[in-house]
Amino acid sequence: MSKQIRGVLPVILMPYADTGELDEEDFLSQADHIFDSGCDGLVVGQMSELLRLTHAERLRVAELCAKSVQGRGISVMSTGAETAEAAVEYSRHAEAAGVDALLVMHPATLPLDDDGMVEYYSRIVESVTIPIIVHHAKSLAKIPLSIDAQARLLRQYGEDRVMFKPEAQPTPPRVSQLRDATDGRARIFEGDGGMMLLDCHRRGLAGTIPATETAEIVGTLWRLLESGDRENAERIGYPLSYLMCHMMNSTDYYLSIAKRFLKERGIVKNTLVRGPSRHVLDEESWSEVDRLYTHLLTLSKELSR
Repeated sequence: MSKQIRGVLPVILMPYADTGELDEEDFLSQADHIFDSGCDGLVVGQMSELLRLTHAERLRVAELCAKSVQGRGISVMSTGAETAEAAVEYSRHAEAAGVDALLVMHPATLPLDDDGMVEYYSRIVESVTIPIIVHHAKSLAKIPLSIDAQARLLRQYGEDRVMFKPEAQPTPPRVSQLRDATDGRARIFEGDGGMMLLDCHRRGLAGTIPATETAEIVGTLWRLLESGDRENAERIGYPLSYLMCHMMNSTDYYLSIAKRFLKERGIVKNTLVRGPSRHVLDEESWSEVDRLYTHLLTLSKELSR
């Protein structure tokens, strides 16, 4: 492994032109913002509307993911699919495009048991040479991915090949369970937008995967926690949790807010979310989250000095 996969790795929010096509310029703009904020890398993940992209778009986005880093950090591409065959194809293409690691979600329509999950992930690990992050998406798993299944994957392939993003509620104790089941070897990434980062960090994390709009906020929080400054970390962590409570009501609700944040800051040109979503953000909700977001940006700037 040529790069260490760790730290703050925000997810790119898929930008679209007015025509509805991918906006590659705004993709690269988000990458610049992420690295200018001091983050360690970027991710194309489920919050990137991955499942709403065409096959050709997914291939192109993997290429953009690798291209956008330009030697500044880590690139991680999501390559999960409904079959191992499709996931292997996406994974091999992403590796060939030059990404540093893969974020792999399990099938969302098939109720795989532990043996089925281990077989699915094993086929993907063995098809590439770069690390994979096993992504357990709590809202999409028909059968939860057990701690035992995750530990089996780590024992079989090692901590440099298999890492984990265990989005399964309650998240903090799941982090501890995975840590303990692997004798502390598991490299775990928090994936709730920083909502539970204050608690999860002390249980042992390799990093956190927020999204572009909170890159500098979560980046500051992570650095405070890494330095042991719990007092100032709480000043950011608690209001950030409240913001995430607003945003995480659904994927489309999150995107409607996050993309408006990015547009207001000039990082992207519009707030388009690909259908069939028709969610419209009401102004009362916007006024509350915008006030809180502005406070967090100001605070993160203050605490980064």
